[in-house]
Amino acid sequence: MFLFAMSSGLAGFAADARDFLVALRFARPELLWLFLLFPVFALLDRWAISRQRSSNAKIGRPSAIAGQLTQPPSRQRWLRFAQSLAWTLLILGVAGPLWGKSDETGIAVGRDVVIVIDLSQSMMADDMADRSAPKRWEAARNAALDLIDGMARRGGHRVGVVVFAARTKVVCRLTTDYDHARAIVSEINGEFPPVEIRPAVGAEVLSGTRIGAALIAAVQSHDNRFPGHQDIILISDGDDPGEDKEWIRGADAAREARIPVHVVGLGDPDSGSFMTVGDEPFETRLQEAPLKQIAAETRGQYIGSRKDAPRLAEFFRTSIEPLPSRDVSDESITLPKQRYLWCLVPALALFSIVWLRGKS
Repeated sequence: MFLFAMSSGLAGFAADARDFLVALRFARPELLWLFLLFPVFALLDRWAISRQRSSNAKIGRPSAIAGQLTQPPSRQRWLRFAQSLAWTLLILGVAGPLWGKSDETGIAVGRDVVIVIDLSQSMMADDMADRSAPKRWEAARNAALDLIDGMARRGGHRVGVVVFAARTKVVCRLTTDYDHARAIVSEINGEFPPVEIRPAVGAEVLSGTRIGAALIAAVQSHDNRFPGHQDIILISDGDDPGEDKEWIRGADAAREARIPVHVVGLGDPDSGSFMTVGDEPFETRLQEAPLKQIAAETRGQYIGSRKDAPRLAEFFRTSIEPLPSRDVSDESITLPKQRYLWCLVPALALFSIVWLRGKS
């Protein structure tokens, strides 16, 4: 029982430590490069010790010289360790560690991104390589969560979420509350899509994949005060059985609003997956042609993930975040609390101890 409690406690501690490291930020992360000087200092220290030993050997036997030293070797080792730890804390302190939440708020500065997720019947196909999430809609949900995590790393960006099939629903308005957005996306289930996106009762349905309507809803979800600071990320297999090119309306709306649509293509474009809706069997596969055209016409990028899990956090960091940012004065964000004193005070204390002990 004790061992079980101990292992559970260690697992909980490891989880807390992992969460802390994920939440840890630095106000001046470029100063962390100073840690690269440590190997140089270590080599210089070893060289100095070697020179000192060579000089002592010329004076007399090592045992006789050791008796004349004012500080025993064990104390010298502890002093060197304390000095190294002090320098480590000093670098961390000047880099400005941030974690937790302060009472201060700041203006939201960043990009506005609306995620559009396809929940049509074809997204039920289980042709993805990740066996823990083999269905296309699962890969789409995980990609959206990865993107939100990437946006939250710096903060200030606003995210919205739209889901669609035969109809469209805005499930999350633009917000900087990433926990709220994560909770909404985590609840997305392609097995049981929202009633609002299913075909209307009694309506004649040409297709259950209305990409154009979803893109129009995404454009309308954006804040029209900030043109040029907006993006749409469409996650779909592009499989529209209607073949009426309804997506053109959405691409036109995004192009007129000057909002690039970055498109993520999911599924196998070569080998079709066979599914059954009711008693009707059908084959579905990734249709890349319309998805690539949507990206090209709106000056977005096409991300052909196909059967692999999309890495949207990395895509956001490299392709979207460096673009010009907008300021939102009517939406404040909670700022992380500055914790530099937690590092600087122990560093100064250790430097004082090393100096005083070195003098004694």
